[in-house]
Amino acid sequence: MATVTVVTDVFVELGRAVATALGSPDVRISVIPRPVGELKEAEVRASARNAFQDIMNQLFAPRVQSSEISADRVPRILEFCGSWEEINDYFYGQRWTDGLPIVPPVYASVERLLALAGEAPEAVVGVVAPTMGIATVEKIAINAVMAGCEPRYFPVVLAAVKAICRPEFNLLPMQATTNPVTPMIIVNGPVVKQLQLNAGYNVLGQGWKANATIGRALRFVLNNIGGGIPGKVDKACHGQPGKFSLCIAENEEASPWEPFHVERGFSAQDSTVSVIGVAGTQDIIHYARTSAKKILDTIVRSIPREGYKNLYSGGEPLLILGPEQAAILGAERLSKKEIKRFIFEGTKVPVTLFHPETVDFIKGRRPRVFPEGCETTEIPIADRAEDIQIIVAGGAGNHNVFMPTWGDTRCVTVRI
Repeated sequence: MATVTVVTDVFVELGRAVATALGSPDVRISVIPRPVGELKEAEVRASARNAFQDIMNQLFAPRVQSSEISADRVPRILEFCGSWEEINDYFYGQRWTDGLPIVPPVYASVERLLALAGEAPEAVVGVVAPTMGIATVEKIAINAVMAGCEPRYFPVVLAAVKAICRPEFNLLPMQATTNPVTPMIIVNGPVVKQLQLNAGYNVLGQGWKANATIGRALRFVLNNIGGGIPGKVDKACHGQPGKFSLCIAENEEASPWEPFHVERGFSAQDSTVSVIGVAGTQDIIHYARTSAKKILDTIVRSIPREGYKNLYSGGEPLLILGPEQAAILGAERLSKKEIKRFIFEGTKVPVTLFHPETVDFIKGRRPRVFPEGCETTEIPIADRAEDIQIIVAGGAGNHNVFMPTWGDTRCVTVRI
């Protein structure tokens, strides 16, 4: 049976790339203009009439068998003779970099990483959406070398790739969305000290080789194996700096609660990687807030009331508590569960603040918030209080960080 896929004009290249990756390079596509989200009924009907003839032509046209086979799916060794600058220029021209200089992935360097992998080079770690690239241990090692990783960092990179390939992480739409979402790596356990991962001052910023290169290696995997090329497949309207690299460690010693990975079912002696799809950072600063109630009130008032993804799709919004604030909350014997409940209740947004069409959209995406037969007057930040994620990280100071997350993904934790 013949079918036609209808896409908007800005997503044609993405649609063909995904279709090819899924084994249908000759998919029939009909293109309609963007935007479509706020069209009136008459405008929708006019657009449908304009598209109808093209759809019919596509349906009845002779099927053309495509011979398109993705050349970059065929493994090959590049033989290159040139300077470091020339190698970087070549890699940049192939769109294999993030725009910054890379470490040329010569065979000897890749071998050093493979020696610590504990798996065969050809072993498959996962399938990376949206172009369904096969992430073997060797391919991941090549990207880790390019990112500047030391060999001892490589097991963390492997764990991160395993995590993003889990179905519940929902990588395919994350790689292609217009939202500025990117996977953030959170590392827990003994490996944090072993690798000198930063969990303190400037934890979300520059200055630590392990954090920077591990996060960058994951980005290269997303681009070079998963096909998430900006503008071509990655359709983020603005993006965010975290799309270069975003890897942190939890400051477990400064936390009055069990570590994040223990909360998620692992042993304190396990070293783990958690990945969560974040859409940016919102600094929360407060002065003269010396009680738990005042700190939580400031957090609740600082979280946006409209315009971020969690309100529309639920998900698992992340709060990074600074050590000082965590100590105050812990001293008053507040549990994470109680803090999550306070934030969940305090950040609810009245339905009346939203346009009726927006409310209809949220109803379709978050049925738990709009149970049948019940009137909903407020929309919460997450579907359940326990969906709010809390970690402790950063240095001394009166700051916390709210990180809205992409509502269509779930945090995944794997053992290193």
